[in-house]
Amino acid sequence: MMKTMMNKLVLALRAERSDVEIHKHSAFQIVFTEDNRFQTTLENKIYPDIFGFVIKPQVSHSCKCDNSSLIILNIEPYSLLGKLIAAKLGNSDTLIFNDKESFQKFSNDIENRFSFSNNNQDFYGIDKRVQQSIEYINKNFKFGNVSSQHIAKQVFLSPSRLSALFKNQIGCSISKYLLWTRLRYAIFLILTDADNTLTSIALESGFYDSSQMTKYMYQMFGISPSRLKQKSELIQFLNLESHLFLHP
Repeated sequence: MMKTMMNKLVLALRAERSDVEIHKHSAFQIVFTEDNRFQTTLENKIYPDIFGFVIKPQVSHSCKCDNSSLIILNIEPYSLLGKLIAAKLGNSDTLIFNDKESFQKFSNDIENRFSFSNNNQDFYGIDKRVQQSIEYINKNFKFGNVSSQHIAKQVFLSPSRLSALFKNQIGCSISKYLLWTRLRYAIFLILTDADNTLTSIALESGFYDSSQMTKYMYQMFGISPSRLKQKSELIQFLNLESHLFLHP
């Protein structure tokens, strides 16, 4: 149960031989190659011939990877997984992996820590009202009128009480969880439904309009819906329902 909730706070993509322009965003990011090494630039410093990297939010970066297939994991900073990665990075904003072995060591360590925390959470149990809130979001996020206050009414708690309970057990706020759910669905549609318009996708995902979707998508992931649509033949949405990380 807990792992499924956390995977809603991860956006996983595969980019096939497509350079990434310089940008920054509010999510943690883990990037690694499935085949050939690539070059990245982090805060104006070039790192050639690497296997992968991890960056904190708001780190400017780009990738020269026209000969590589990359896995890109975007992670909510205030989620349990995000906090584990933050603790692993410490005072560093970036971590470079020069080989597959060093990345696997990092990945295994994070996954073991996550599994330990996950088992503890499962032992003590997720509050049923938090579970009900998440189930309600998953069923109703497409409706634009869904809000923290509205969800609180559904589970018979005050907004402040549910907000504190939700953040304590999930890590992020209800509104942030709702935003991630909408953005993940919008990105899935952009990458899998080429004939659908961005306006239609925005409305179907629960946003008021395409401008609101563009604002949040660029803020969270550093790419606009229109640019993502242009590159849709080179980018694949990955489902992580049964995995925390994809191991190379």
